[in-house]
Amino acid sequence: MTTNTARDAAAVGGTRKTTGSGGASVVLQNLSRAFGATKALDGLSIEMAPGELVALLGPSGCGKTTALRIVAGFETADTGAVLVEGKDISSVPAARRDMGMVFQSYSLFPNMNALDNVGFGLRMRKVGSAERRKQAGELLDMVGLADQARQYPHQLSGGQQQRVALARALAIEPRVLLLDEPLSALDAKVRLQLREQIRTLQQRLGTTTLFVTHDQEEALSMADRVGVMSQGKLEQIAAPDELYDHPATAFVAEFVGVMNRLPAELRSDRTVTALDNTVPVMNHGADVSPGPVDVLVRPEGLRMEVIENGNGIVTTRTFLGSVTRVGVLLSGDVTVQVDKQSSDAIALAPGTSVSVSLPAEPVLVAPKRLSGLYDGRRRSVRARGQLRVPPAGYAGVAERRPRELQAGRVRVRGGADVVPVQDVFAQGGVPARGGR
Repeated sequence: MTTNTARDAAAVGGTRKTTGSGGASVVLQNLSRAFGATKALDGLSIEMAPGELVALLGPSGCGKTTALRIVAGFETADTGAVLVEGKDISSVPAARRDMGMVFQSYSLFPNMNALDNVGFGLRMRKVGSAERRKQAGELLDMVGLADQARQYPHQLSGGQQQRVALARALAIEPRVLLLDEPLSALDAKVRLQLREQIRTLQQRLGTTTLFVTHDQEEALSMADRVGVMSQGKLEQIAAPDELYDHPATAFVAEFVGVMNRLPAELRSDRTVTALDNTVPVMNHGADVSPGPVDVLVRPEGLRMEVIENGNGIVTTRTFLGSVTRVGVLLSGDVTVQVDKQSSDAIALAPGTSVSVSLPAEPVLVAPKRLSGLYDGRRRSVRARGQLRVPPAGYAGVAERRPRELQAGRVRVRGGADVVPVQDVFAQGGVPARGGR
């Protein structure tokens, strides 16, 4: 059987859907969901066109999987609605929503071979045995597993199992396909192959697809549009290139791709000065007052040239193929990454003096982050009780149990003095607790 045969083969009650005919419009309308005091979704609204693939991207706990489960019918929103083709399906049971879902954990039936796994949904719809096997075989051929039809899940690789799960989801010809991080358990090469195959099949069948992932490369390479979520809210939804080149917020800018933060001075005329260059501000509506700010610039958005007594020193080089990412320590103890063509980066050995500057293009500004050491991430406990803590007025964020600080002293980065542990607790207003 060929792929074309699989695509065009007769299905129950008609013909198998072809490109552009299988999708339905989907609207997530002001969805909110709380679990106790935790607000998983906070007014999420998205409109999906028929046949569109939209990826929800964000860190763990941002609410993307909760949104997917509400669409599937596995969770109920506290407020808001899910509309498919203009019809509110919020009260429709999951089994009646005409949606296919592919899980991260495959969820294949271990007692069924690949052919029977794919045909399971058709069996539940009372499709005859011969027709069911025919359609299941065509779908396995479509995903490149015709030769593995009689094999059981334990005889298949992870990538093969996920392709069986995809074929099973497509067997019922769903109006909407839901993908819950389906590639995260696979190795890099298989993940790349499978995401290309999923995208090809989705475009061929025209199935409206909602894809949840925390992998930005997957989202940017597969989706028509990507929605970036944070703390239950949609920060921005846009085409991948728009999201990368024109992020709406500092969170989106730093979550999608690599971003440098540079200290700068914002002027009242909405220009900003950084690295002795004055350039326009991209996000004019940002809630940032004139004064000290941070400028956000991609590694490919910085200019760098070798010059004696420049404003930076090369510290690292990371070969990435045609591009090499060069780490530069600037004056003021600021580290940036600059992308250079690998052929040009040969001359940029660590220790080379360089000059880094901004091109005359609009840049994104954000409120100044006084130190990268107190950006909300928990810091690891150092050997013998030493711990990285922020400088001066921010030492209070370094609270740890006394038993984890047995040496009784904490070392501050940047060549500062060693700070007594009790001073750290006192400065942060945290009472020093007794031993346990």
